[in-house]
Amino acid sequence: MDSSPEPSLIVFCWGNQSRGDDGIGPAVAARLRALGRGELRLIEDHQLNIEHVMDFHGMTPLLFVDASVAIDAGCRLERLAPSEEGNFSTHAISPGALLNVYGQSTGEPAPPAYLLHVAGRDFELGAGLGDTARTALDEAFGILRRVLVDDPSDWPARLERAARGDGPA
Repeated sequence: MDSSPEPSLIVFCWGNQSRGDDGIGPAVAARLRALGRGELRLIEDHQLNIEHVMDFHGMTPLLFVDASVAIDAGCRLERLAPSEEGNFSTHAISPGALLNVYGQSTGEPAPPAYLLHVAGRDFELGAGLGDTARTALDEAFGILRRVLVDDPSDWPARLERAARGDGPA
């Protein structure tokens, strides 16, 4: 667990940089880290694990970022709800299932959570980011820059508006 001051947003970025477009999560993490926003807590890992519930901080909003084959191009931000469905094992878990585990283990409601799908197509071992992923990464980071401007107390509302398609500003 991180001992820095209370964050305004916790961002989980996961993926494997040695598997082409699966490196989108780590690429987003690197760009966010470069912003130097202390109110932003970044959690970067190879995959989401059940232990990541320990990284939740009260009702601080959560943003999950990953490569996605669920969209053809670009990116899509959606609001998440706890879910009993999705992948769940001792080694990996979906964001919705992670929210569900949090609620079950704490007896508290899960914090507001969002998933930023970033289009990926090429997951070959040893490949770099493909054209679709590079374009989608730029689009996703543009959205994140608009959300993470000004006062961090505005970030949750900006995220919610972006997830609804109203724009983050």
